[in-house]
Amino acid sequence: MSAGLVPLAIPAKIIRVSGTTLFAVAAKELGNAMLWETIADLNGIVDPFIGPLTELKIPARAKAA
Repeated sequence: MSAGLVPLAIPAKIIRVSGTTLFAVAAKELGNAMLWETIADLNGIVDPFIGPLTELKIPARAKAA
């Protein structure tokens, strides 16, 4: 599991995107483009390029201790 994120089974929200990449989504939603694989794993996808309208689960961030 990536640091700063809660377990993958608990999505924080669901978004709809098209014509973008998981890199861009991770940068916008999680603050780090390198976390794109976390979003991919949660959604069962491997290709970071998003074409037509796609619904994605976005993981919640862990609360700072």
